[in-house]
Amino acid sequence: MPDLTKWSEWLLTKLKDARPVTHNVAGQDYAVRSDGTLGEPVRQLAPQWTKPVFAVQTLTGIADLVKAQMDEFPEKTALHVVDYLTVELVSLMADDYGRRHVYARAKHVEGCSFKFNEFAEAEDFLIAFRRSFLFTEDALKVQQLCSQLESGMQVTLADDGVSQQLEVKTGTSSRAAVQLPAEGIPLIPWRTFREAAPVESKFLLRLRGVKDGLPRLALFEIDQVWKMHSMAAIANWLRQNVSQIAVIA
Repeated sequence: MPDLTKWSEWLLTKLKDARPVTHNVAGQDYAVRSDGTLGEPVRQLAPQWTKPVFAVQTLTGIADLVKAQMDEFPEKTALHVVDYLTVELVSLMADDYGRRHVYARAKHVEGCSFKFNEFAEAEDFLIAFRRSFLFTEDALKVQQLCSQLESGMQVTLADDGVSQQLEVKTGTSSRAAVQLPAEGIPLIPWRTFREAAPVESKFLLRLRGVKDGLPRLALFEIDQVWKMHSMAAIANWLRQNVSQIAVIA
C-alpha cells in the first residue's frame, strides 16, 4: 500500500516548484493566483508597539512627561486634546501602516460628578451641588433656595420671559421668592482638569413637589457648547505651560 503522507508531500513540493506563491515587482511582493496572474500585494504584519502608553490623571503630569523627554520620543510630536477629559502625547509621523504612536495619555477622572437631568432629594442635591460647582453669586441663590425647603411645601414657578420667580409656601404662609434668570442659571461646574479654567454654562432649575416630604430638585443642561470651550481652556493651559511642543485641539 503506497505511503499517502510521502506522496502528498511530494505533490506539494512539485506544485510549489511549478508555481511560486508570490512574485516581486519593483520591490513589492504580490500573491500569485491559481491562473498565474498577480493578485493582492502582500504586506508584512504590522509590528506591535513595544512601549506602553504612560497614563496620568492631570495636565501637570503630562506636561512633566514632555519636559522630562520620557522614552526619548522624537521631536515630531504634539499634544492632542482629544476631548474635555483626555489629552494624548502623539507622534506626528505615521508609520508605514498609518498608525501614530501614543506615548502618554492624561485622563481626567470624575470622582464626584453631579447628576444632571435627574430629580434628587434636597439634602443630596445640596451636598452634590456644593462639591461640584464653583461658588458664585448665582450658585449662592440655588443654595439659598435649597435651605428654604421644608416638608409639605408647595412650589410655584412664575416666568415673565425675563426672569423666573420661585415661591415656596407652607400652608397659607409664603417665604421670600428667589429670582432666577428665565434663560437659565449661569453656573460653573467642575467637569474637566482642575488646571484648566472652568467654563460657565447655563442650566434650568426645576422643583417637584412631594406630598408630606421635601420637594425634589434637578438641574437640566441647556448649553452644549461647554465641551468645546473646555477643550479650548485645556489647550490654552497646555500652550502656556508646555511651550516646546505643538498643541492640537
